[in-house]
Amino acid sequence: MKLFAIILFLSCAVSAHKKSEHREHAIHAHGAGALGIAFEGTKGSIEFKIPSESIFGFEYKAKSDQDKKTRDDALAKLENKISEMLEFDPSLNCKIQKEKIEVVAETSKHSDVVATYSVMCDKSPVGSEVTFNFQKQFPKIKGLGVQFIADNMQKSVEATKNNTKLPLR
Repeated sequence: MKLFAIILFLSCAVSAHKKSEHREHAIHAHGAGALGIAFEGTKGSIEFKIPSESIFGFEYKAKSDQDKKTRDDALAKLENKISEMLEFDPSLNCKIQKEKIEVVAETSKHSDVVATYSVMCDKSPVGSEVTFNFQKQFPKIKGLGVQFIADNMQKSVEATKNNTKLPLR
């Protein structure tokens, strides 16, 4: 139950971050996303949200076969490459499992990709560091506001390039 409260807090923090990124309209800014990570001991949850344009290059509903393939290939990267984009210290032996990845229409012209994952590690990530490499897979990502909560620790970082590290000390 405590983990659920942390996730709820992170969702609010992610929303607040997106509101502060007002560049285009409301909370939708191309190239800017939010990543929330919450741990209770060795068990964690991850939520990632970003405009669809930053992931597969467009935000309208895919109708052509090429658009559907482009979208599906990009979403498959979010499922299959998440451990390369979000790297925990190898000694923790963390396993990230997709829970849900979806495209959510904000308006008829704007949509977001929202992905949630669960993560299990052999040890708590507190005392280690996390490395973010989202731009390797998705070069249109210009900034990723990261909020990390583990037990009684809270950290944040703006991941604007590959190999951005967040010390969890």
